[in-house]
Amino acid sequence: MNLLKKTNIIMVTIIIIIIVSLLVAPICSYAAAAKYTQSLKSGISNFPKDYQVALNKIKAEHPNWTFEAYNTGLSWDTVLLNETSTHGRNRVIKSADASWRCSCGNVASGYACASKDIIAYYLDPRNFLNEINIFQFLEISYNENIHNLSGVKAAVKNTFLDNTITYEKDGNQYTKTYSEIILEAAKQSKMSPYSIVTKIIQEVGTKGSSSVSGKYSGYEGYYNFFNLGAYDSGNAIVNGLKYARDKGWDNQYDAIIDGAKEVANGYTNAGQNTAYFYKWDVVGTSILKSGCTQTVSSSNMFWHQYMANVQDPTSQSKSLYNTYAKNGILEKGLNFIIPVYTNMPGTADMPTGFPENIENLYSVNCTDGLRVRSKASTSGSILTTLYKNEKVQVVTKDYATEDNVTWDKIKTASGINGYVAGKYLTAYKNTTQTQTVVATAKTTDALKLRKTASTSGVLVTTIPKNKSVDILQKNAATANGYIWYKVKYESNTGYVASKYLKDISDEKQTSSESNTNTDTGTSTSQNNVAKVATSNTNETAKTTSSVKLRKTAKTSGKVLTTIPKGKKVTIVKKNAAKSNGYTWHKVTYSGNTGYVVSKYISTNSGNSSSSKTLKTKSSVKLRKTAKTSGKVLITITKGKKVTIIKKNAAKKNGYTWHKVTYKNKIGYVASKYLK
Repeated sequence: MNLLKKTNIIMVTIIIIIIVSLLVAPICSYAAAAKYTQSLKSGISNFPKDYQVALNKIKAEHPNWTFEAYNTGLSWDTVLLNETSTHGRNRVIKSADASWRCSCGNVASGYACASKDIIAYYLDPRNFLNEINIFQFLEISYNENIHNLSGVKAAVKNTFLDNTITYEKDGNQYTKTYSEIILEAAKQSKMSPYSIVTKIIQEVGTKGSSSVSGKYSGYEGYYNFFNLGAYDSGNAIVNGLKYARDKGWDNQYDAIIDGAKEVANGYTNAGQNTAYFYKWDVVGTSILKSGCTQTVSSSNMFWHQYMANVQDPTSQSKSLYNTYAKNGILEKGLNFIIPVYTNMPGTADMPTGFPENIENLYSVNCTDGLRVRSKASTSGSILTTLYKNEKVQVVTKDYATEDNVTWDKIKTASGINGYVAGKYLTAYKNTTQTQTVVATAKTTDALKLRKTASTSGVLVTTIPKNKSVDILQKNAATANGYIWYKVKYESNTGYVASKYLKDISDEKQTSSESNTNTDTGTSTSQNNVAKVATSNTNETAKTTSSVKLRKTAKTSGKVLTTIPKGKKVTIVKKNAAKSNGYTWHKVTYSGNTGYVVSKYISTNSGNSSSSKTLKTKSSVKLRKTAKTSGKVLITITKGKKVTIIKKNAAKKNGYTWHKVTYKNKIGYVASKYLK
């Protein structure tokens, strides 16, 4: 009896545990899933102000375009946390700059896990509000008024899809063009045929891959145009063709028609109806209509992403734009659905791969890809291709003019040195050339210095209490309930919450009215700049010791560079100013123009220099050395003034060469072209 009683007690206990677990589990599951209210509102006025500026500019160019604000109900930090919580969910090509790659080292099928900073850049819609990149927000549903066979034929031109094929289906043989099949797939799937073309090209390339050849060993006769099921683990092509075999896609027609319907039903018709939403799953599971709201569970977001490559939507936007442009339908009534998040940072910049204090940083401004060449000529071999917003350091601006192109010598973040067409580069807003200290402050508490203006920004360092920082930009952003300042602390630059800073600019000015001059080690009085008798000149001089070239004629002026002893400088203006007890010359050195203390400059050059100005008789090349094979620094057009540094400086190749200066560049020109 005792044994039976014990058995009954055990059984009852087990039953109670099962019942309790069944009751509690749904409650726990429900509590774990957050709920978000989302809405879709039409019109630019429904967007945040930092969206509106760019959208108004686009609207002015394309008045028939409409824009809908998709308020996700998600905070920026929530989205970024979910997108970075699983390594490998987001990827970049493995050869990308280190700043783009996650430190985890995860690499699969040629793609590395993406860093938090590059994810944030491609996630932020504001980075792509221009005429071309906005096409990643284009609503990609089928529209019989603008989608037709001639348009599809134009879209597939010069690709493997620009062909007629013969295939067997259900015992019958058919002959059709890929364009005809794609248009039929669009009608059946209710997805734009241009989007179908773009997706196929994105997946298998313009020439097609083994996924669509029908000849892959072990999977002959099977096709997968959308790489469905082609997961990164193992062999992606094999995984995709296994999926095709299981689906019975043994001809191109079924693979395209059924593949398109599967993509559309799983994504487009399930709420993810833009290229951006295919990549970033921040919406519900059904299409949200304008003026409506819906409640979405976090369990239905973030994981359902069509592709891992963070650059994919941006790449698709270019293809879609070109397709619409080629077909003359850019001015149709196109609708763009653009997500909005709460508590967004001031900016989410593309990581540069360069140190924060790098000088001469430029951003690529073209969308078609900028080729870096081995020499300053279109005949130079292509070293790499840069894309819009990538950063480079300009080593020499206007290095040469060849093939009617002015070339810059540059260095990429990955260390490649080469040449690019200078017109496709724009000075980057965060380059140190523009970083001026606007104030000085002390920390009122231990304060985190972050890479971006957000509480989720990467932590650069923690600044202890009562430490001085230089303020580079006040009110740089408002995010997470804080006003953020951009500051510099020691050698680090980043963002801090302003409420933990006390401005001490006035205190610092008072205490430093008499201090040690960093150029000389002597005590001087600052900020009393007196004008003195000046003379304009372009003579050359040498430094008698290492000396700082400053942006302004005072010892507190920003240091542009340090000129080593014995280096030649060109004096633009002698005795340009008196300040801090010194006379300052305005000079040019290595492309930089600024001020140096005159006592460290020797003007006794011992040559027959002249400051005479001449004009060019015709277009003439300014060369680095006095010979026809000398590197071209710049081409000087007819009628431009140059300043002679040294007449008859050399004779070479049948020419007499003058040493001259033009636009802060010093070089040699053939004297016969000057008057």
